[in-house]
Amino acid sequence: MNKQPNHCIKCTVVSCANHAKNENYCALDTVSIGTHECNPTVSQCVDCESFVLDNKSHNSCK
Repeated sequence: MNKQPNHCIKCTVVSCANHAKNENYCALDTVSIGTHECNPTVSQCVDCESFVLDNKSHNSCK
């Protein structure tokens, strides 16, 4: 199923069920951004809390 890209939210995480698939955008209207750190200081400390693993994706993070 092709999801409509939200051109206001760029995304390259194709393993996410919310990815627009045909373009590097999220298909959601809004996303939730959070952190897993008490005091984040680098971008690696920030998370997209709207991420949902696409069941059709079989790629693992290496």
